Amino acid sequence: MRLYFVRHGETKWNKEGRIQGQADNPLNEQGRRQAQAAARCLSPIPFKTAFTSPMLRARETAEILLKGRECPLYEDDRLKEISYGEDEGQSLPLIHGRPDLNLYSYFHAPGKYLPSEGGESISALLRRCRSFLKEQILPLEKEQDYVLIAAHGALIRGMICTVNHWPPARFWDGKEQKNCCVTVVICREGEFTLAEEALDITGNFQERQRLDN
Repeated sequence: MRLYFVRHGETKWNKEGRIQGQADNPLNEQGRRQAQAAARCLSPIPFKTAFTSPMLRARETAEILLKGRECPLYEDDRLKEISYGEDEGQSLPLIHGRPDLNLYSYFHAPGKYLPSEGGESISALLRRCRSFLKEQILPLEKEQDYVLIAAHGALIRGMICTVNHWPPARFWDGKEQKNCCVTVVICREGEFTLAEEALDITGNFQERQRLDN
């Protein structure tokens, strides 16, 4: 079974360089265009089941990707983006230039990150990822060949850490999760393997060709 994790399209806060977390922002026009382009790239893949984060930007991305298909779409709270609590909405350039800010360690020393009030630790995010894979995906292994999962950048990084058995300290290892990029995970005999990471299917023809290899 192949799992296709797709990050949502662009939002107003993405464009402004603000950290979103669980702030429930919708796609902007560019985000909708990105999702439509991704839908065309993914059209040859016969998805029969799909899951999405219930957050607006992921749900709308999933609906665009599945338009015209007879494919059920299920929401799962475990696919929500990591919560940054009271730090949501902060400027990313400001965060990277201020070691005194709490979110600086999230990006530069994730193994030491302690969330602000109302926020979620990376370890808690990884527990959500493990729970989703074990309880939602493993039972489908013998029933499904291709599964679509619309989610968020940090959530998908959490899935990669989970599949690779990485600790929070390695949270930022790997490629950048651009809007509407695709990460492919293979599930075989109860084991998960990372097959492709953050494929830029709407902007890189060679990466698009690797979708179903």
